[in-house]
Amino acid sequence: MKLHSRQDSTSIIEREWAPLKEGARWSCIRCGWCCRQPWAVNMTWAEFERTRDDPRFSKLIVDRIEVDQRTGATHPYFVISGACPLFEAGEGLCSVHPDWFYTCATWPFLLMPDGTLMINVRCKGIGTGEVIRADAMRKRILRERERAGMVGSQCDP
Repeated sequence: MKLHSRQDSTSIIEREWAPLKEGARWSCIRCGWCCRQPWAVNMTWAEFERTRDDPRFSKLIVDRIEVDQRTGATHPYFVISGACPLFEAGEGLCSVHPDWFYTCATWPFLLMPDGTLMINVRCKGIGTGEVIRADAMRKRILRERERAGMVGSQCDP
Protein backbone atom coordinates (compact mmCIF):
# COMPACT_ATOMS: atom_id res chain seq x y z
CA MET A 1 0.00 0.00 0.00
CA LYS A 2 1.08 3.56 -0.71
CA LEU A 3 1.41 6.10 2.12
CA HIS A 4 -0.13 9.54 1.65
CA SER A 5 -0.11 12.58 3.95
CA ARG A 6 -3.36 14.23 4.85
CA GLN A 7 -3.73 17.73 3.52
CA ASP A 8 -5.51 20.34 5.57
CA SER A 9 -9.21 19.53 5.23
CA THR A 10 -10.38 22.87 6.65
CA SER A 11 -10.95 24.44 3.23
CA ILE A 12 -12.99 21.46 2.02
CA ILE A 13 -15.17 21.58 5.11
CA GLU A 14 -15.69 25.31 4.75
CA ARG A 15 -16.54 24.99 1.03
CA GLU A 16 -18.76 21.90 1.02
CA TRP A 17 -20.22 21.59 4.51
CA ALA A 18 -22.58 23.78 6.55
CA PRO A 19 -23.99 23.49 10.06
CA LEU A 20 -27.35 21.72 10.04
CA LYS A 21 -30.14 24.28 10.40
CA GLU A 22 -33.20 23.76 12.55
CA GLY A 23 -36.07 22.47 10.43
CA ALA A 24 -33.83 21.18 7.62
CA ARG A 25 -35.17 18.25 5.63
CA TRP A 26 -33.28 15.41 4.02
CA SER A 27 -33.74 11.93 2.65
CA CYS A 28 -31.67 9.75 0.38
CA ILE A 29 -33.29 10.04 -3.04
CA ARG A 30 -31.09 7.25 -4.46
CA CYS A 31 -29.75 9.44 -7.22
CA GLY A 32 -26.23 8.02 -6.83
CA TRP A 33 -24.59 11.44 -7.01
CA CYS A 34 -22.46 10.71 -3.93
CA CYS A 35 -21.36 7.37 -5.40
CA ARG A 36 -20.18 8.95 -8.63
CA GLN A 37 -17.83 11.57 -7.24
CA PRO A 38 -14.02 11.36 -7.31
CA TRP A 39 -13.85 10.78 -3.55
CA ALA A 40 -11.17 9.17 -1.50
CA VAL A 41 -13.37 6.94 0.66
CA ASN A 42 -11.91 6.53 4.13
CA MET A 43 -12.08 3.20 5.91
CA THR A 44 -11.19 2.24 9.44
CA TRP A 45 -8.74 -0.58 10.00
CA ALA A 46 -11.63 -2.61 11.46
CA GLU A 47 -13.63 -2.09 8.25
CA PHE A 48 -10.62 -3.05 6.17
CA GLU A 49 -10.17 -6.29 8.11
CA ARG A 50 -13.91 -7.05 7.97
CA THR A 51 -14.09 -6.63 4.20
CA ARG A 52 -10.78 -7.77 2.74
CA ASP A 53 -11.74 -11.46 2.58
CA ASP A 54 -15.44 -10.85 1.85
CA PRO A 55 -16.12 -11.61 -1.84
CA ARG A 56 -18.78 -8.88 -1.99
CA PHE A 57 -15.97 -6.33 -1.71
CA SER A 58 -13.67 -7.94 -4.29
CA LYS A 59 -14.20 -5.08 -6.77
CA LEU A 60 -12.49 -2.61 -4.44
CA ILE A 61 -8.84 -1.79 -4.76
CA VAL A 62 -7.71 -0.58 -1.36
CA ASP A 63 -4.08 0.23 -1.92
CA ARG A 64 -3.55 3.48 -0.04
CA ILE A 65 -2.94 4.46 3.55
CA GLU A 66 -3.41 8.01 4.72
CA VAL A 67 -1.22 9.41 7.48
CA ASP A 68 -2.51 12.35 9.48
CA GLN A 69 0.54 14.55 10.01
CA ARG A 70 -0.92 16.10 13.16
CA THR A 71 -1.68 12.87 14.98
CA GLY A 72 0.26 10.16 13.16
CA ALA A 73 -2.97 8.16 12.86
CA THR A 74 -3.37 6.04 9.75
CA HIS A 75 -6.26 4.50 7.87
CA PRO A 76 -6.75 2.76 4.54
CA TYR A 77 -8.86 4.26 1.77
CA PHE A 78 -9.86 3.72 -1.82
CA VAL A 79 -10.34 6.22 -4.62
CA ILE A 80 -13.46 6.35 -6.75
CA SER A 81 -12.80 6.83 -10.43
CA GLY A 82 -16.04 7.25 -12.36
CA ALA A 83 -18.40 5.46 -9.98
CA CYS A 84 -17.90 3.42 -6.85
CA PRO A 85 -17.53 -0.23 -7.88
CA LEU A 86 -20.05 -1.16 -5.17
CA PHE A 87 -22.78 1.13 -6.54
CA GLU A 88 -25.67 -0.49 -8.39
CA ALA A 89 -27.01 2.22 -10.68
CA GLY A 90 -30.27 0.44 -11.50
CA GLU A 91 -31.21 0.16 -7.85
CA GLY A 92 -29.63 3.41 -6.70
CA LEU A 93 -28.11 1.48 -3.80
CA CYS A 94 -24.82 0.13 -2.60
CA SER A 95 -24.43 -3.57 -3.36
CA VAL A 96 -23.15 -4.19 0.18
CA HIS A 97 -25.76 -2.10 2.04
CA PRO A 98 -26.13 -2.21 5.05
CA ASP A 99 -22.55 -3.50 5.47
CA TRP A 100 -21.08 -0.41 3.87
CA PHE A 101 -18.39 1.84 5.28
CA TYR A 102 -18.83 4.47 8.00
CA THR A 103 -18.08 7.22 5.47
CA CYS A 104 -20.95 6.06 3.26
CA ALA A 105 -23.37 5.17 6.05
CA THR A 106 -23.24 8.67 7.53
CA TRP A 107 -23.26 10.64 4.27
CA PRO A 108 -24.17 13.55 3.91
CA PHE A 109 -23.64 14.24 7.61
CA LEU A 110 -20.47 15.00 9.50
CA LEU A 111 -20.22 15.18 13.28
CA MET A 112 -17.52 17.60 14.35
CA PRO A 113 -15.44 17.08 17.53
CA ASP A 114 -17.38 19.87 19.27
CA GLY A 115 -20.70 18.11 18.56
CA THR A 116 -21.76 20.35 15.67
CA LEU A 117 -23.73 18.41 13.07
CA MET A 118 -22.76 19.39 9.53
CA ILE A 119 -24.42 18.55 6.22
CA ASN A 120 -22.77 18.45 2.79
CA VAL A 121 -24.41 21.24 0.80
CA ARG A 122 -23.96 19.38 -2.49
CA CYS A 123 -26.23 16.45 -1.56
CA LYS A 124 -29.26 16.28 -3.87
CA GLY A 125 -31.52 14.96 -1.08
CA ILE A 126 -31.42 18.18 0.94
CA GLY A 127 -34.89 19.70 1.14
CA THR A 128 -36.65 16.35 0.65
CA GLY A 129 -38.10 13.96 3.20
CA GLU A 130 -38.76 14.59 6.84
CA VAL A 131 -37.26 17.14 9.18
CA ILE A 132 -33.88 15.96 10.45
CA ARG A 133 -33.86 15.36 14.18
CA ALA A 134 -30.33 16.46 15.07
CA ASP A 135 -30.09 14.47 18.32
CA ALA A 136 -31.25 11.29 16.61
CA MET A 137 -28.76 11.84 13.76
CA ARG A 138 -25.90 12.37 16.23
CA LYS A 139 -26.82 9.09 17.94
CA ARG A 140 -26.96 7.32 14.58
CA ILE A 141 -23.51 8.64 13.64
CA LEU A 142 -22.08 7.52 16.99
CA ARG A 143 -23.59 4.03 16.48
CA GLU A 144 -22.01 3.88 13.02
CA ARG A 145 -18.67 4.96 14.48
CA GLU A 146 -18.85 2.16 17.00
CA ARG A 147 -19.76 -0.36 14.29
CA ALA A 148 -16.75 0.83 12.27
CA GLY A 149 -14.41 0.37 15.21
CA MET A 150 -14.06 4.08 15.90
CA VAL A 151 -14.18 4.15 19.67
CA GLY A 152 -12.28 6.40 22.04
CA SER A 153 -12.09 10.03 22.95
CA GLN A 154 -10.80 11.16 19.55
CA CYS A 155 -14.08 10.05 17.95
CA ASP A 156 -16.60 11.15 20.54
CA PRO A 157 -17.94 14.71 20.38
